[in-house]
Amino acid sequence: MIVDWPVLSDDEIERLAEDFRSQALDSLALKSGGAVPVEQIAEQYLGYELEFVDDDGALPSDVIGGIDFDTNTIIINSAIESHLGRYSFTIAHEIAHHVLHRELFLKARSGDSIMCRGGEVRPIEEVQADRFAEALLMPANLIEEHHRKVKNKNIFKLTNQMSIASKIIESSQLNNVSVSAMVVRLNHLGLTTRSPLYEWVSSFMKKLVRTR
Repeated sequence: MIVDWPVLSDDEIERLAEDFRSQALDSLALKSGGAVPVEQIAEQYLGYELEFVDDDGALPSDVIGGIDFDTNTIIINSAIESHLGRYSFTIAHEIAHHVLHRELFLKARSGDSIMCRGGEVRPIEEVQADRFAEALLMPANLIEEHHRKVKNKNIFKLTNQMSIASKIIESSQLNNVSVSAMVVRLNHLGLTTRSPLYEWVSSFMKKLVRTR
């Protein structure tokens, strides 16, 4: 199936995800802050049913999730159900397809009713859904706020990007995202994930050079 998917900038995807999250939380009378309840948003706000399937041919072997627009079903490979980070990201990714791609997919399809997430080659619609999912799960303003807090508090303790990402998850209470997803998010937001100690020493050396 050939679909002329929309060309969306990262800023546009950020805005769409932020607007969608705000509308969903308002509709569900939920407060912002902490983990974004994507499961609740999918089921109660969008009206999708979550269907868990074993690796038995219901989904291609390299696919962990899909969305069926005809039956309003989000299909999830049961192998990831116990992995909270992957599970939440998969639901957020399928929500992204609903927001960004549903109408075009339904107009262009030729018998297909399911969009699937998987495979090593990432077509544009999958890249867009990934970016929307990370923006939905990890609000930019919240990440920036807690990135500053973590850096200021742990300047002599944290030594690598994984530990920084882990501390940001703990500080922001975004406990349904994985450390690896947070690392990607920090990079996409242009926030350095190098050691705070490295940055402090680097900044100090630059000031020292300027004063000579």
